[in-house]
Amino acid sequence: MSTTTAPTHKTETISDRFKSREEAAARASGQLPPEVDVKTGTMINPHNPEFITKRPWYLGGDAADGPSLDHQANQKDESERLELSLAAAEKLVEEERKKLKKA
Repeated sequence: MSTTTAPTHKTETISDRFKSREEAAARASGQLPPEVDVKTGTMINPHNPEFITKRPWYLGGDAADGPSLDHQANQKDESERLELSLAAAEKLVEEERKKLKKA
């Protein structure tokens, strides 16, 4: 037996969608001030498409939170990042080639 659960995201009505499109067009043309990131307080470029500025529902997006570009940041913390310089990569390749020649 399967149980159904209510969706976690809310679908916009047609009138709400029409209103948000009019606001986006007004922001892009300069008639309305640009949106402000709720987490950093910086201006969000009005020419950014909606799918960039709104947090997706599968990442816990909520329209009540307001616009933010925080979800676009690199989600890995500093310890998970592995950066390799070109010189270090060349050195690793040379070491592997030497290992293969010996074998």
